[in-house]
Amino acid sequence: MSAEEFVRELAYPHPFDDYAVSLCEGASRYVCILSPDLDHAAFDNTALADALSKLARGGRQSEVRILVARSTGIVSRGHRLLSLARRIPSSIHLRVLQEHPDWNGETLVIRDRDGVLYKPGGSERDGFYEPDSRASTQRHLELFEELWRHSEQDPNLRTLSI
Repeated sequence: MSAEEFVRELAYPHPFDDYAVSLCEGASRYVCILSPDLDHAAFDNTALADALSKLARGGRQSEVRILVARSTGIVSRGHRLLSLARRIPSSIHLRVLQEHPDWNGETLVIRDRDGVLYKPGGSERDGFYEPDSRASTQRHLELFEELWRHSEQDPNLRTLSI
């Protein structure tokens, strides 16, 4: 997979998952992930967790923000990104947004200010990958920021102390 290629009609969850890893491996400052359920097939893999862990540990300015609509599946089944967020809570933030009029269930992975991976809600083949588009990334980042402002912390996502 070439780092510069633009891909349309990207199938979900595979090869969407491979493109997510590629995008996150190239991040230098931040990654934002928006997904209704943080699907295990697309997001619960070692390569993605390793890429996000490396970014989060790479510097004080590094940040990973993950926004989901429902936390029940990732809490009950377990999830590598949930475990990672619990281990590095200063750099990896996982929040919940149950409803918002601007969110139609799309899935996004945003890297820094120049890369985006996108799948519309309810679609399995309409995704696209733009690793070098500041304009497209900015539009999606604005949506993510708006949704993040309305999200909240979910007590189920915190580390349970025994």
